Formats: sequence, structure tokens, C-alpha cells
Amino acid sequence: MHDTDPRFVAGRGVRTPTSGLVDYADDDPTAFASMLGGLIEANVESRPEKMRDFKRLAALVGIWVTDIDEGVTLHFQGGKLTVHNGLTPKRTITIRSDAETVMSLSNLKIGILGLPVYYDEVGRGVAGKLLRGKLKIEGMLPNVMTLNAVTRVFSVQ
Repeated sequence: MHDTDPRFVAGRGVRTPTSGLVDYADDDPTAFASMLGGLIEANVESRPEKMRDFKRLAALVGIWVTDIDEGVTLHFQGGKLTVHNGLTPKRTITIRSDAETVMSLSNLKIGILGLPVYYDEVGRGVAGKLLRGKLKIEGMLPNVMTLNAVTRVFSVQ
């Protein structure tokens, strides 16, 4: 039986969000793209401070997961997010790491002044992987404020 609902992701049983905050550039978003879009949408809808960041954020953020050889580009457009399968050109920031590390980014706590907390267990793990080169963030230094805003929107904490 064929499901004609356009929000249905073929073969995956996942439905894409419908609030209007998140859209998908591809007719068949990958499971990873759907998961990230849904995570960000839920975070933004549940917390007013995340919505403020989301509405100000304008950037192309690539995330490449090395152990599954798959990536997405998150196109933040000041209150709207378009999720692309794969990496698109002219990204502001590109994050490259394994799936476990990428998911641990969503568990970073946000502390004073809206900065990620790197002194707890999760934060130390992320910082350690960054220092050891197991987490690479291209474009980090010139875009540290953008990276902090993306981290705040992405974090479930």
C-alpha cells in the first residue's frame, strides 16, 4: 500500500515536522536529516530562549557523520530552517565527527551568558575530541558566535 502523505519518508516510517519552522529541501530526506530537523524543531518550540536564537540565526551549517558517511546541511534563515541531504557549497561552519560525538553535541549544557558548558562530563568529552582531532569544526574561529548560537539551538539541555 502506498502512503500519499507528502510528509511520509518512504521506507523509514518517519514523518517530517509540520510546524513551518523546518522544511526539507529534498523530496526524500534521509533518516539523519529528519532526525536533526525534528530535534531542532522540538527544541525551538519548547524553549523561548532557543526560539530567540533561532530567529536571529542566519548560516549554512554542515554536519558530516564520518562513521556512517552521511551528512546534512542546515540552512538557518532567521526563523526558518531548511534541511538538505548532504553538504551544500558555501557553508559557514562544517562539523565532522562520528555519530556518538555529533549526538553528544545535543547534550551540551548551556551555561552563563549562553555559552556551552565544557566543565561537566559531556562538555569535557566534546572538548577532548576537539583537541584530539576526532571532532573537526571548519570555520569555527571566524564564526564562534554563530557556532555558539547553533549549539544553543541544537542542545536539548
